[in-house]
Amino acid sequence: MRTIADVERFLKDADVPFQDIGGGMFIVTDDASGLHNLAIKVEDAVVLFSLHVLDHSHFSGAQREKLFEQLLRLNGTGLLHAAFALQDDGVYLQAALPLPNLDENELQAVLDDMGLATTQHVPGLRGDGRTN
Repeated sequence: MRTIADVERFLKDADVPFQDIGGGMFIVTDDASGLHNLAIKVEDAVVLFSLHVLDHSHFSGAQREKLFEQLLRLNGTGLLHAAFALQDDGVYLQAALPLPNLDENELQAVLDDMGLATTQHVPGLRGDGRTN
């Protein structure tokens, strides 16, 4: 059975800068991979990943509809381990992994998938240079 300590060890082995907030919460900020303030939370038997990538409040009408369609298409074709999700304060990349049998490769795959999405997909979603 894996623990919070295993997740911390996997993050160290992945060689990404992170901060241990405590209570099973880690924040990854790695300019090289495009991960800025990726929240990783170990909760019960799940490792949750959440990264705010876009403020959707600046989009309206047809722009908003196009954005949402792009997000759905990317979920089906552009991501393997994560998915775009809408929340009240914006668009997030999210993923979840079961903790009991978690291995280093699974955690690295999610980090890579999210990093790839932030560098390849998110700039196109922003369109005209919008930021988080």
